[in-house]
Amino acid sequence: MPARSEIARLFDRRPKQWGSDGDPAAWEALRDRVCALPVPADATEFGTILRREFAGLAGVDVEDPAAPDAVDAGDLLIHPATWRTILLPLLTTRARQLYGEIPTERP
Repeated sequence: MPARSEIARLFDRRPKQWGSDGDPAAWEALRDRVCALPVPADATEFGTILRREFAGLAGVDVEDPAAPDAVDAGDLLIHPATWRTILLPLLTTRARQLYGEIPTERP
Protein backbone atom coordinates (compact mmCIF):
# COMPACT_ATOMS: atom_id res chain seq x y z
CA MET A 1 0.00 0.00 0.00
CA PRO A 2 1.40 3.42 -0.89
CA ALA A 3 2.24 6.04 1.71
CA ARG A 4 0.11 9.14 2.21
CA SER A 5 2.87 11.22 0.60
CA GLU A 6 2.62 9.09 -2.57
CA ILE A 7 -1.12 9.75 -2.70
CA ALA A 8 -0.42 13.50 -2.36
CA ARG A 9 2.07 13.30 -5.24
CA LEU A 10 -0.71 12.10 -7.56
CA PHE A 11 -1.85 15.74 -7.48
CA ASP A 12 1.59 17.30 -8.04
CA ARG A 13 1.48 17.42 -11.84
CA ARG A 14 -1.36 19.80 -12.50
CA PRO A 15 -3.35 19.60 -15.72
CA LYS A 16 -2.62 22.15 -18.43
CA GLN A 17 -6.31 22.78 -19.07
CA TRP A 18 -9.14 23.48 -16.64
CA GLY A 19 -12.88 23.88 -17.13
CA SER A 20 -13.21 27.03 -15.05
CA ASP A 21 -11.14 29.41 -12.95
CA GLY A 22 -12.09 27.65 -9.71
CA ASP A 23 -10.92 24.20 -10.83
CA PRO A 24 -7.25 24.67 -9.80
CA ALA A 25 -8.30 25.67 -6.26
CA ALA A 26 -10.75 22.75 -6.20
CA TRP A 27 -7.86 20.45 -7.25
CA GLU A 28 -5.87 21.59 -4.21
CA ALA A 29 -8.88 21.31 -1.90
CA LEU A 30 -9.62 17.81 -3.18
CA ARG A 31 -6.00 16.80 -2.57
CA ASP A 32 -6.22 18.06 1.01
CA ARG A 33 -9.48 16.18 1.60
CA VAL A 34 -8.21 12.92 0.12
CA CYS A 35 -4.88 13.10 1.96
CA ALA A 36 -6.63 13.65 5.30
CA LEU A 37 -8.24 10.20 4.97
CA PRO A 38 -6.69 6.78 5.47
CA VAL A 39 -4.72 5.57 2.44
CA PRO A 40 -7.02 3.61 0.12
CA ALA A 41 -6.38 -0.11 -0.21
CA ASP A 42 -6.43 -0.02 -4.02
CA ALA A 43 -7.09 2.23 -7.01
CA THR A 44 -10.78 1.33 -7.10
CA GLU A 45 -11.21 2.56 -3.55
CA PHE A 46 -9.18 5.66 -4.42
CA GLY A 47 -11.58 6.41 -7.30
CA THR A 48 -14.58 5.97 -5.02
CA ILE A 49 -13.05 8.33 -2.46
CA LEU A 50 -12.24 10.89 -5.17
CA ARG A 51 -15.82 10.98 -6.37
CA ARG A 52 -17.26 11.13 -2.87
CA GLU A 53 -14.93 13.90 -1.78
CA PHE A 54 -15.55 15.83 -5.00
CA ALA A 55 -19.29 15.62 -4.31
CA GLY A 56 -18.68 16.95 -0.81
CA LEU A 57 -16.55 19.77 -2.16
CA ALA A 58 -18.69 20.77 -5.14
CA GLY A 59 -22.10 19.83 -3.78
CA VAL A 60 -22.87 17.83 -6.92
CA ASP A 61 -22.45 14.20 -7.95
CA VAL A 62 -19.94 14.28 -10.79
CA GLU A 63 -21.57 11.18 -12.33
CA ASP A 64 -24.97 12.87 -12.56
CA PRO A 65 -25.54 13.71 -16.24
CA ALA A 66 -27.98 16.40 -15.14
CA ALA A 67 -25.26 18.21 -13.19
CA PRO A 68 -25.02 21.87 -14.17
CA ASP A 69 -22.18 23.10 -16.38
CA ALA A 70 -20.78 25.10 -13.50
CA VAL A 71 -21.40 25.06 -9.78
CA ASP A 72 -20.57 27.68 -7.19
CA ALA A 73 -18.95 25.87 -4.30
CA GLY A 74 -18.36 28.60 -1.75
CA ASP A 75 -15.98 30.95 -3.52
CA LEU A 76 -15.05 28.45 -6.25
CA LEU A 77 -16.70 28.16 -9.65
CA ILE A 78 -16.21 24.50 -10.60
CA HIS A 79 -16.93 22.80 -13.94
CA PRO A 80 -18.27 19.27 -13.14
CA ALA A 81 -18.09 18.00 -16.74
CA THR A 82 -14.34 18.68 -16.83
CA TRP A 83 -13.93 16.80 -13.58
CA ARG A 84 -16.00 13.88 -14.87
CA THR A 85 -14.29 13.59 -18.25
CA ILE A 86 -10.71 14.77 -17.64
CA LEU A 87 -9.59 15.52 -14.10
CA LEU A 88 -10.94 12.58 -12.08
CA PRO A 89 -10.01 10.04 -14.80
CA LEU A 90 -6.49 11.54 -14.83
CA LEU A 91 -6.15 11.07 -11.07
CA THR A 92 -7.64 7.58 -11.25
CA THR A 93 -5.15 6.56 -13.96
CA ARG A 94 -2.29 7.89 -11.86
CA ALA A 95 -3.59 5.89 -8.90
CA ARG A 96 -3.81 2.75 -11.03
CA GLN A 97 -0.15 3.29 -11.97
CA LEU A 98 0.81 3.89 -8.34
CA TYR A 99 -0.94 0.72 -7.19
CA GLY A 100 0.71 -1.25 -10.01
CA GLU A 101 -2.52 -2.02 -11.85
CA ILE A 102 -1.25 -0.52 -15.10
CA PRO A 103 2.31 0.25 -16.23
CA THR A 104 3.76 3.68 -15.73
CA GLU A 105 4.62 5.23 -19.07
CA ARG A 106 7.97 6.85 -19.33
CA PRO A 107 8.89 9.29 -22.13
